[in-house]
Amino acid sequence: MKTYKSKISWGLIVIPTLFFVGIIVYMIITKEKQSEILSAGVVFFFILLFIYYLFTNTVYTIKNRILYVKCGFLYRKHLDISRIKSVRKTNDIISAPAASIDRLQIAYDEFGILIISPKNEQGFIKELLSVNPQIIDRKS
Repeated sequence: MKTYKSKISWGLIVIPTLFFVGIIVYMIITKEKQSEILSAGVVFFFILLFIYYLFTNTVYTIKNRILYVKCGFLYRKHLDISRIKSVRKTNDIISAPAASIDRLQIAYDEFGILIISPKNEQGFIKELLSVNPQIIDRKS
């Protein structure tokens, strides 16, 4: 069993943080009630905490010829590695269990696509190829 953590693009945390801080600053400038500012701040804090939790708990595990993908408690998928056709780099920003914009697209079956972002891309692809040498590595 080999586990790979997701690469994290910190910009995906910084951008919402700046957005939330901007809203709080705007609320202060427009002299909103202190209780409303505090409430918004608490809600934003928990949203950012949740995003951080998801990013730090996104892992990809290869065990017994199966790829297990886990993103916090929200997303779980398992994929038989023999079904994988190809792997290639992508910067596609569609929703995926990937905490980075630097991603890998795994094509499986006829039309299946899984987008992930393992920190150790080379090791991850090498591990997939050791299980299924028929996978086309389009990353290079």
